[in-house]
Amino acid sequence: MCFSNWTYPKSLLAIVIAFPCFLFAQNNLEKESSGLNEKSVTISQEEQHISITNLSEFSFGAFYPGKFGGSIEINKDGIRSANGSVILLNSESNASAAIFEIKCPSNTLIQIVIDNRIELRNESGETIICEPIITEPTHFVSPNNAESGFLYSVGAKLNIQDASFESTGKYSGRMNVFIILE
Repeated sequence: MCFSNWTYPKSLLAIVIAFPCFLFAQNNLEKESSGLNEKSVTISQEEQHISITNLSEFSFGAFYPGKFGGSIEINKDGIRSANGSVILLNSESNASAAIFEIKCPSNTLIQIVIDNRIELRNESGETIICEPIITEPTHFVSPNNAESGFLYSVGAKLNIQDASFESTGKYSGRMNVFIILE
């Protein structure tokens, strides 16, 4: 995790969303495993092995909310854009999408479930809402060689109010990710 300590007058500082992810995996034999604040969760059996590992967390970088606010979007490739009066600022922390590595049996039906709304808080208790943007299928057949792992990326949208409402600081939240093998 990387947080910047830069401050800008009346600006909302770079948000590197450090999600303590709750990862959950379940196979078709009803065996399950979960973990909070872990980078990965694994289930092993004679026939099945399921694993999900968080490789990259959301980072929205530094920005100024402007007079009217707006939103910042990060696509699944980590490219950020802004609308409204939000101004993207250069910073040491690069924008990034959430990226997970999934390992499971090849050619198996998978379902991925991710929270659709994440509440982020700063040290003062103020909140901002983050909405994951899922452009990859959430119900699909795992690829060949899925036992070696494949990547699953998630973008996000951060809704920003105008400068008079938003506070500077570091915001963090929790995102739940569930993997179900059917």
